[in-house]
Amino acid sequence: MKIAVFYRKHSDNDKEFIVDALQFLKNKEVELIVHEKLTNKPYLEEIIQNCNVFSTHEELKQIPNIDFLFSFGGDGSFIAASKLVGNLNINMVGINTGRIGFLTTITKKNFEPQFQMLYKKKFTIEKRKLLHLNTDQDLPLENVCALNDITVRATEEDSVCGIEVCLNGIPVNTYWADGLIVATPTGSTAYSLSCGGSIIHPASCVNIITPIASHSLNTRPIIVNENDEIKIKVHSRGTDKFSLAIDNERIIAPTSTTLIIKKEEFEISMVRFHNTDFFSVIREKLLWGIDLRNTIKQRLFR
Repeated sequence: MKIAVFYRKHSDNDKEFIVDALQFLKNKEVELIVHEKLTNKPYLEEIIQNCNVFSTHEELKQIPNIDFLFSFGGDGSFIAASKLVGNLNINMVGINTGRIGFLTTITKKNFEPQFQMLYKKKFTIEKRKLLHLNTDQDLPLENVCALNDITVRATEEDSVCGIEVCLNGIPVNTYWADGLIVATPTGSTAYSLSCGGSIIHPASCVNIITPIASHSLNTRPIIVNENDEIKIKVHSRGTDKFSLAIDNERIIAPTSTTLIIKKEEFEISMVRFHNTDFFSVIREKLLWGIDLRNTIKQRLFR
């Protein structure tokens, strides 16, 4: 088995677990390919010596027959790792060393038994859709695809944007708000959810447009088809700039920019183990459906 390893933010709290996890994989005769950020950690020198190293999508592309990419960290690390994977169709496994870890399927406590499930092929692959951003101006973006969302906001905290949205060339609305989120089903449980957007099952063929702090009481999130072309133009009061974020990458763009958001041509392959499903994850991570009556019912029907 050949596994690429990504670990973005190194924490002293995770040091012992990372060492134990990589040593466990080596003992299982797994061939490790490690991200360059692991190579400057003295406590990993002995374990990862003689391992292939990658730092970019292109370098990862040159290494054949990678079975999985293990992303250690939280959801931010998983999203960063997805940019490295891109269209390579490498199955991604998230190992949670952070807080919520909504996109992760392994924890510190169950790493070894879950790896055994991986080894025995007791898992399924979930395909996660992405958004692709085109612009009519040359912007300093490292990535143009988003696993979670693409967001526009005012550059000033006390400023309101006028955000024109067209769908397949048809005007939808001009949102007067602090900003606007276009989210995938994966991103529906992130920023969009905190702004009142719906939870969307990851297999759904839709995206969601969610205003941020709308200044109109009759404006609500809207769900659109994943194949729709979403065109956005931002008008910002008192300035000629706005904030543009593609997942965790953020830049300042001129208001003369037109954004065109489409479905990305490729998808991310995410491992889901047989003992978990989407609804168990949102119940556990987001406390979705927590109701005292459910606890009472369990006691009544014992």
